[in-house]
Amino acid sequence: MHWYSKKLDKKYYFKHNALSENHINDLDFHMGDLYDNHDWTVEPKGSWKQVLKEHAQKLRDKYKYLRLWYSGGKDSQTVLNTFVENKIHIDEIAMGKISPTNNWHLRHSDEINKVAIPFIRSISDRISATKIKIYKVGYAEQKIWIEDHFKLAETNVRSFHHFTPHSAYKVFKGFNDREGLININCIETPRLGEDKQGVYWYFPDTALFEMLSSPEEDKLAKQVNFFLDPVVHAKQCHVVKRHDNYHGYSPGNFDYVGWLEKNINGVCRDKLYKSVSFGKQSGKMYGTPKTVMCLESTMNNSKTKHLAEKYFEIIKDHNLSADCFNDGDPIKGFKGILSKRYYISN
Repeated sequence: MHWYSKKLDKKYYFKHNALSENHINDLDFHMGDLYDNHDWTVEPKGSWKQVLKEHAQKLRDKYKYLRLWYSGGKDSQTVLNTFVENKIHIDEIAMGKISPTNNWHLRHSDEINKVAIPFIRSISDRISATKIKIYKVGYAEQKIWIEDHFKLAETNVRSFHHFTPHSAYKVFKGFNDREGLININCIETPRLGEDKQGVYWYFPDTALFEMLSSPEEDKLAKQVNFFLDPVVHAKQCHVVKRHDNYHGYSPGNFDYVGWLEKNINGVCRDKLYKSVSFGKQSGKMYGTPKTVMCLESTMNNSKTKHLAEKYFEIIKDHNLSADCFNDGDPIKGFKGILSKRYYISN
């Protein structure tokens, strides 16, 4: 996946670099040949559960060491259930906590503390051979990230509350050194639209881009996105389209909460072990409510405030046109660029 300049006939792996050389209207977001060459009108055979099982087994057969990232959210819950219910061994279940103040019980950690950890405990007898690890990004790790690696021209990660395979290996020494290791990242829920030509899937780059990087960094991050496998993604798109309560949203009127409630939850994602609400996004800055909570706790602590200040300093020192950002404000993040439309029906 990458950004492409029609004007310059040039490919970019980091959005900041693409926007520094192009107007946002001159850029396309490309999913890549893997998706462009797939026939999306053909629904993969078997049930949704069967397709998930087959993909999980495929990963088990391909890699020596599977590290599954589990947050307690709907995506990772579905993937974890697939492995456990089908008795496909996971070498490691990894959970990430982020707290620059080194307080691991603040509200932005509720999903891990109140959902993920209790669920893992509830199935402990079924995963006795699996390592359970909690990776903590505290003050020291966040300082390394902000001061040494948070460079706009070299990363698509813009959230203060970050933890992806593309950042983890940079702050934890030896994180990915194990031979044959793969990090299973559990993104992404499908988005469908409909026009006169038919029903199609698409993504805005903002739904994916913190997981995107250069081919060189991808090798170091050792990451695979479970639901973005073409067969799995095709199946979930067709499952959503066939569902009795299918409600099409166009990119222009997309309602994330409504889309999840009407088309995703209970359709192609499993029930949560427990639901934890962080409230609605404020729209005041980029990221989820967890991001805002994490950032606010850092700002309100005299010993860690400088990390938040440095983060804002880097975000604001962008040298880009204001029309690249939502409401012209870099704190609110980049405007999204849509992928092409991949039609699943005519």
